[in-house]
Amino acid sequence: MKDIKLKRGVVDYVICGVAVLFICVYASIAFQPVTSGEPESEPVVQEQQEKREPAAEPEPAEPELSDMTATFIDVGQGDSTLVMLPDGKVMLIDAGEASASRAVLDALEAADVDDIDYLVATHPHADHVGGMEAVLDAYDVGEVWMPDAPDTTETYEGFLNAVDAEGCPVEEAVAGAEIVGDDAGYSVDVLAPADDIESDDMNRYSSIVRVTYGDTSLLLTGDADADEVVEAGPGHVDVLKASHHGSETGTNTEVMDETTPGYVVMSYAEGNSYGHPDQSVLDAISAVGATAYSTAANGDVTATFDGEDVIVETERDGRIVAGVSAEEKARQEAEAQAEAEAQAQAEAEMQAQQQQQQAQPTEETVVITPSGTKYHRPGCRTLNRSKSLTEISKSDAQARGYESCGVCNP
Repeated sequence: MKDIKLKRGVVDYVICGVAVLFICVYASIAFQPVTSGEPESEPVVQEQQEKREPAAEPEPAEPELSDMTATFIDVGQGDSTLVMLPDGKVMLIDAGEASASRAVLDALEAADVDDIDYLVATHPHADHVGGMEAVLDAYDVGEVWMPDAPDTTETYEGFLNAVDAEGCPVEEAVAGAEIVGDDAGYSVDVLAPADDIESDDMNRYSSIVRVTYGDTSLLLTGDADADEVVEAGPGHVDVLKASHHGSETGTNTEVMDETTPGYVVMSYAEGNSYGHPDQSVLDAISAVGATAYSTAANGDVTATFDGEDVIVETERDGRIVAGVSAEEKARQEAEAQAEAEAQAQAEAEMQAQQQQQQAQPTEETVVITPSGTKYHRPGCRTLNRSKSLTEISKSDAQARGYESCGVCNP
């Protein structure tokens, strides 16, 4: 009986063990996550990330711009214009005569200029590039722009040597060149001269530069002839720097009609020998209703551009007067001298005549009667009854045959 009970106990233990094992296996299968044969989520996310398009690069920020100013510096008989561009860059166009370099440096210092980004020499004449050496010596220059002109004056050669010494990159300022592209939010374009120009007249090499900021614009013309300004086709500009210091060769009615400026600035010295500005230029400016300023009358002239409007301020008030050329002045002086000499001669002749008259003795005046044969002193008692008396000179009475009165004895 014991053996049977023991075997039954063993069997019971085995059955219980199998049951427990079955329950564990079932539980492990029942609680497994359902995958449905799909890849696990983490590899899916990674694959999606790998297939995702790369992020687009951010748009470049718009340049920060402020007001632009153009200061026409009073350098006497010459040209120099300082342009503070809207993005803070600095452009200097021409620098007057060497003797005027102090005025240019003072203007740069007053504008808190540290470096010059663009230095533009419109053409080789000394009244435009004479002060460039002093500027290059005092400031670092980013780029030098100038036409390919053949002039070899001592002043121009000195400027070229200074550019070489400073190691400045040089760009050719000819039609079609862009000093600053319009992607900067403004533009500086060269409209003239043509790149194939050949001339003995250095003025015809003048670079014509247009600066455009928003709806406002500035035209700088060097000493270009009027026909070249018109052919460059600048169209309307708000501020025009009159070419060639206000001479009739640089500015005329055709230029005014082409540019229709609101303001015109002329740079010249008071009392210059060239006759600048010419009266015809002043008339042409007035005909289009533009306001005229000059460095001679107004000192430094500054135009401020905000992209929509232009405001012009001057160093001083003044009145623009048409100039007189050296030839015209000489003619006027010769005429004035001839007139003065003629007047002096007339006065001398009159004085001599008066002296001659004073030197001659005064002839005695006597009195005669119609029926008498004597001449008398006025008041002679023999004339008391005479009603008609005639005064004549003594010599005339004697010539007529009258004799002296024995009573008054004239």
